[in-house]
Amino acid sequence: MSRSELAGLALLVALPALGGCGGASHGAARSTTGTGARSAPGGKTFSAPGMALHFTFPASLRTMRLAPSKRVAGNAAQASHSAVGTGVYDLLIVTRFPRRPIPITARNIYKLKVQFDGAMSAALGHPIASAIGTIGGLPALSYPPSPVAGLPVKATSRITEVFLGDDEYELNCQYTPKAAPTISAACDQMLATLRVGS
Repeated sequence: MSRSELAGLALLVALPALGGCGGASHGAARSTTGTGARSAPGGKTFSAPGMALHFTFPASLRTMRLAPSKRVAGNAAQASHSAVGTGVYDLLIVTRFPRRPIPITARNIYKLKVQFDGAMSAALGHPIASAIGTIGGLPALSYPPSPVAGLPVKATSRITEVFLGDDEYELNCQYTPKAAPTISAACDQMLATLRVGS
């Protein structure tokens, strides 16, 4: 993994701070303000322009706007973000990083896991290791819940990286202690119902 890819991965961890800033995106990365959510059994269906992943989430969550990040690093200029949640710090944030130089597959994820874990550890400021698995039939790295730095409130993020062809999707479940049960349940629902679609 190149230095610019590692820096781009560091942005993935910086994204939780976006939820608490409010406003619209005018930075290098594109923020999708509408999810095109529609009713589905068990809630609403997530669908965002330019994103191939869909999932259901509780009807109590609503589309949230994300602020631009001043911590954009690496080749994140083409990244796009979309979020649903109950408040500015309690969100399911989906970020798509298109056209990775090396597509991540079930065959090579084991070789690249150490590099992702190292970059995530550096960005979080403490060692963290992912578990390799599949989500919606796609290769994935799932990280345990970890504290979010830089917010004016105590918050936690549970991050899952999902890989589709040469695209990387970060699924970030960020929550405060008060909203932890709601967002954790929504996160479980997102991961259980994730699918690729048009």
